[in-house]
Amino acid sequence: MADWTALVARKPFLTADALIVVSTDGYFDVFAPAVRPPNAKPLYRGAIAELGNTVRGGDDRLTVRPDSPTLDAAVAVWSRAHGAAAVRGEMGAGRDGAKVA
Repeated sequence: MADWTALVARKPFLTADALIVVSTDGYFDVFAPAVRPPNAKPLYRGAIAELGNTVRGGDDRLTVRPDSPTLDAAVAVWSRAHGAAAVRGEMGAGRDGAKVA
């Protein structure tokens, strides 16, 4: 029987352009790089695949530990390339179903 109480780890990464919270179950959320109010909706939600092949497995879930330097590097690269645009709303809402520009 499947374990429906499996833990999902969420690891925040504060970059110059965005606060990116990576979840072990296959996605990451992008917030403005300021203090985030409780229950705030992300400005963008991306799939782990967007962070690159070094951190995702065949099932599109995170394959490295949340405290991995590899994940830290992948988030930093994505943030430099897309973080500010995600915060400005130029990328749509991502995997939430909104059209991505």
